[in-house]
Amino acid sequence: MKKLFLTIAALAAASACTAAAQPNEHRGAHAGRAECTIDVTRTRHGVRFEALARSFAPASGEYELVLTKHDRGGSSDIVQGGAYRLAAGDENLLGSSELSLERGGRYRARLVLWDGDREVCRAVRRS
Repeated sequence: MKKLFLTIAALAAASACTAAAQPNEHRGAHAGRAECTIDVTRTRHGVRFEALARSFAPASGEYELVLTKHDRGGSSDIVQGGAYRLAAGDENLLGSSELSLERGGRYRARLVLWDGDREVCRAVRRS
């Protein structure tokens, strides 16, 4: 009986890990003041990314958007960043970019907002 319980617990833990690593992971962390998301749109030749931030209270700081692609030609990164300022209830486009993506290519997009030295939110999308 104990072996059965341990086996079921191990399978449940493995399932949870698998679910957390699914493609197109989309999570905007909410730290009380702001949340962030990355909208991904397929285009004719690749993928377009839009980094968005929404505030629940006035917020300001720095953001960084990192787009990484891997395909037959190798890998490349695009990094955008800068200051942001949001009023309560605002939703702003922080940055956008488009990657050409060959068949079988993969991408990872990461958006992080900071308020001074503290991370306010993080969003990650991947194929």
